[in-house]
Amino acid sequence: MFDNVHFFRDNPNVPSDLELMPNLLNFFKDNGTILSNNHTPLIAHTAADILSTYTGLYGDRNGVGISNSYRTYNTDGTGGTFKTTDPATAFTYWTAPIQDTLSTPNAAHDTNPNMVYSPVPPATASTPVAPNTVTPAPWVPYTRAGCDWGAVATANVELENTKIDMPTVFGANSPEVQQLNADPDSFKDQESADYVGVAVHCAQGAALCADATANRGNQTTPSLSAQPDLLPNEPGGYTGFQGLFGHKYVAPVLGAGTPNVTNDGYAVTNAAGNLVDLNGNQLNGAFLSTPGFPGFSSINASQTLAYMADMLESGVPVVNGYISDIHGNEHIPGVTACNGAPAALGSGSACYIAQAQYYNTAFGAFFQRLAAEGITPANTEFILNVDEGDHEAGANVGRAIQPTPANCDGATVSGSVVTQDVPCTYPAGSFGELAGNLTGLLATQKGNTTPFTVEADTAPEFYLTGNPGPNDLVTRQFEKDVAGLTAANPYTGTTQPIANFIADPMEEGILHMVDADPARTPTFALFAKPDYFLSTGAANCNIPCVAQTTGFAWDHGDYAAEINSDYAAFAGPGVKNLGIDGFTPAQGPSSAGANSGQTEVVDVHNPGTWTDTTDIRQTELYLTGLRDDYTGDGQVIAPILADPNHALRNPETQRLGACYKQLDSSVGQFGAATLVASTKAVESTSANDKTYTNVNTALFALEKARDALAGKIKAEFQAAAFQDKQVPAAGAQLVACDAIIAGAKLLAAVS
Repeated sequence: MFDNVHFFRDNPNVPSDLELMPNLLNFFKDNGTILSNNHTPLIAHTAADILSTYTGLYGDRNGVGISNSYRTYNTDGTGGTFKTTDPATAFTYWTAPIQDTLSTPNAAHDTNPNMVYSPVPPATASTPVAPNTVTPAPWVPYTRAGCDWGAVATANVELENTKIDMPTVFGANSPEVQQLNADPDSFKDQESADYVGVAVHCAQGAALCADATANRGNQTTPSLSAQPDLLPNEPGGYTGFQGLFGHKYVAPVLGAGTPNVTNDGYAVTNAAGNLVDLNGNQLNGAFLSTPGFPGFSSINASQTLAYMADMLESGVPVVNGYISDIHGNEHIPGVTACNGAPAALGSGSACYIAQAQYYNTAFGAFFQRLAAEGITPANTEFILNVDEGDHEAGANVGRAIQPTPANCDGATVSGSVVTQDVPCTYPAGSFGELAGNLTGLLATQKGNTTPFTVEADTAPEFYLTGNPGPNDLVTRQFEKDVAGLTAANPYTGTTQPIANFIADPMEEGILHMVDADPARTPTFALFAKPDYFLSTGAANCNIPCVAQTTGFAWDHGDYAAEINSDYAAFAGPGVKNLGIDGFTPAQGPSSAGANSGQTEVVDVHNPGTWTDTTDIRQTELYLTGLRDDYTGDGQVIAPILADPNHALRNPETQRLGACYKQLDSSVGQFGAATLVASTKAVESTSANDKTYTNVNTALFALEKARDALAGKIKAEFQAAAFQDKQVPAAGAQLVACDAIIAGAKLLAAVS
């Protein structure tokens, strides 16, 4: 799982991220299928995207539809009603409660599970779904089948933080938490290095966990280090399983503690007996010079792939890894082109290309190392995915400001070799997102000082103090004022509206952003033009309310084709070798052009099989002969299967599946049309707010019809995939599916 590594080009003259990693790109082209018409949920951020991939559920059902952080209303109003909000992170261990990220949380803050589960879309549930159940875990089908399941740096399947996750997994009085409490370092770097970011969930009775020992916490005598793998809400029960959590406990079972371990000629440990990456660098904790997990934000390909190879070679048959992008200066050892480079890197810049070369070399070594171990697509399923795309906020071809020189291409690619060519440079003032102070803009442009908090983003969510309803006058005026904000954009050379779309709670439900916990539902969400990153600030513009910031430039979360279009790739037994299914890297949406950031997925018309993140889970399980114990939101990607069963092979079923994606995906045709209708309704000024009321009434009717039909289809598709049952009345359901989408398009047109 990549973080923001792109299949499509961001600058049309510069090879895309994956083109700059031919060892990886060609592995999947030559052995399987790359689906270039895959899509994110909304909002498109790392946690929401990875968790929808792992669970096969949209955020309304897995609990994380807004990320990487969100806000929750506190019950500090009159009679325990919602009033103020506290911030929370979407990144916690799977079973952990919400982690309030204030140093002193409100006493009435939300304590429900972060990964709060709903068996149905909660916005249209016949009765409210209680927000107290944890979403089923992704490793369960594998461990129940006798397979250990490892993970490196991926979302919420290993510990994500020390504050909440360590007590959740180890216990409040455990040696590990005693170590945490005794550490005077406020950043808890040692505990993060020891216990966060790496895990192995073991099969029942597996020796890897049962026999593992280490010095727990600050103890000096080894003892059993595995912990009970507790999933109290798992359908069908889950008892007698164990897990190893953290580098400190995982590393010894991979070879750490023994000097100079090699496997098929590849180094596993160094002379000190510590794990190394694929380049022989010791795996050290973030901000430390001692062994441990390197951290989420900058873990590079050589590090993650080394962990994964070590796990596979140690008998862990299922491994998952997350790798940071190449768009920021990751300060990789030995990559001298990045010395002195800025934090955010433009397409084709020297550091950007050098990091891509480093990643390309790492993937070449990884595949060679696995092949030496006998792990190849002939006997193993390989899956590649990315959390989301980005909008490159800065100079680009066809924009008012462009990189220099005009013919820069960054690099050339020949076979598996990437060679630096004409680097792209970005003069001062030509690169970086536009940071906007919403508080100041509202006060100075609209005279609106209504108290609110916001989940800062290019797609920010607003929470008005007191949680007024969507029809309240204060809410309606506030929405209209936000919709009318303007700013000068140096990349377009114009003063422009900041807003593209607005979703109130009705539309948030349609877009799968409303989960079972009502304390998390925003007053409304703004999808801004993606050059902007918006937050709160002073209620004035004495300091400019919109200013370029060069430390960040790759914006996502928003509703734009280059953000919501990503890819998935499969290679292994049962997968067709189709190469690229869909547009090539040079054909897809980019951040270039005068209309940069203003194209939606529905405008792109990629001819490839239309998929989204929820389909990856179903396809993975189908290929491995396993299944979940709940109904997912995705479907098996039948066109890439070498031998689909009879039910999946049915052409009418496949046509229904294609319509289902447009109906249920947040960025499909239904979601696109309803978002237009919602925006028009929010901005309307009719007498007694009649237009707004009527449109929302129509949207709710469409949402109920969508959820009812989608619920039926997804259950039938699961039976088709895992029981080979034909989908009944597929043709009639296709007619109904088309009709609901047509109704949404009509509403968008007439609103």
